[in-house]
Amino acid sequence: MTRWAGRLSVAVTVAITVTVFFPTAAMSAVPSSLTSQARETAVNLRITEKIRHTLADAFWNQNYGKYHPGVGRNKVDGPKKVYYGKIKGVGAGQDVYWAVGSISVKGDPISHQDGPHVWRKRGHGAWSYRGDTGGCLAKVPSALLKIWHLPSCH
Repeated sequence: MTRWAGRLSVAVTVAITVTVFFPTAAMSAVPSSLTSQARETAVNLRITEKIRHTLADAFWNQNYGKYHPGVGRNKVDGPKKVYYGKIKGVGAGQDVYWAVGSISVKGDPISHQDGPHVWRKRGHGAWSYRGDTGGCLAKVPSALLKIWHLPSCH
């Protein structure tokens, strides 16, 4: 036995032994959330007019339209300058889609501030308007921000 090995606790010695001789068993002790983050794959996608319209509907129905009943949906301008992509899941139904862009309402200058805005969709589900960011995109997965060349916060 080497000099340093004699100083290790039994628990550390067992952990090293399990890791060296049984790596699969050692990895099963790592929380799945950590291993899934390591495998997170971001894919940049092309935005279509249909998706752009669906994002505007989500913004209107889940946010602006609820609080401004006298304004029509036709006043929504955007989203514009949209970044669109997904984080690949185990299967297509597990993919999580993200969109980031500017959106406003014509005639309401206040609606032009605090962007960009964020939307998310899980698998084949509906788009969810996640809110404006005030310039901080921390709620968007870092893997997507990296391929879009956008900072998390600025």
